[in-house]
Amino acid sequence: MKLFYYLVLLVLLSSCNNNEGTKKIPLKTPVTDRIIENNVVNSSNKKFKSSLRPSQDLELHKVYIDTVQFIEYNTDFDYFFIEVKKGNDIAGLNTNSDNINFNRGDILEVKWKIDSIFIAGDGETLDFSEWLVNVKKIKDGNLSLFKKKYKKTIKFYTDKDNMSDWYKDLLYKNVEYYLANSKKELVKLHIQNTSPDEQLSYSIEDQERDGKLYTVLGLANDFENRTSIIQWLYFDQESKKLYEYDLANDKLIEFP
Repeated sequence: MKLFYYLVLLVLLSSCNNNEGTKKIPLKTPVTDRIIENNVVNSSNKKFKSSLRPSQDLELHKVYIDTVQFIEYNTDFDYFFIEVKKGNDIAGLNTNSDNINFNRGDILEVKWKIDSIFIAGDGETLDFSEWLVNVKKIKDGNLSLFKKKYKKTIKFYTDKDNMSDWYKDLLYKNVEYYLANSKKELVKLHIQNTSPDEQLSYSIEDQERDGKLYTVLGLANDFENRTSIIQWLYFDQESKKLYEYDLANDKLIEFP
């Protein structure tokens, strides 16, 4: 009992001495309705929910197999996860793997299970989430097909000096995804008929619209030192959503 109170005292002292800069960031998970019981010690007979199978009660540690569409691999939080889409639902599968190299839109077969996680914060809280067991690609998405066809680097131009490499890479990936999936005839025409002397490019600038700050991308075709704009794109820095600019109606259309 004395040992217990001693440990409690140490925790309290440690909490008082820590400042905001040294606190561990709590685990953020990509879905919020996947768990029906928290802090369950004896959970072998409990049923769980996942947006991968929203109408089904799931068992702890049982392996399930689903066909999904890959969205992204995220390493920003305590647990790495791949974000996938099944139908209209999005789910995150936690993973210990660092060998995730799919392109957005690839069709995957995933084996996964419900297993434990520990949420950082005021003590490690036991919780349960989806865990990736195994994954394989069964079909190339449009982005993978685009990369196989268009071998050139997409150039970009910007006057922004303080842009991080991470953000540049994020914008590049969004431009690639747009080119691979655009239904605009002018965009498809420039991709299909690019000559050896032509190269796709885009400019980067900030612009405020309706009180919101966007990164504006001027998608263009470069030929003999001349640049011809093909399409304007708006990227929301907060939501990470990409929009096509409808010039005729002066409005933004979210790109799926």
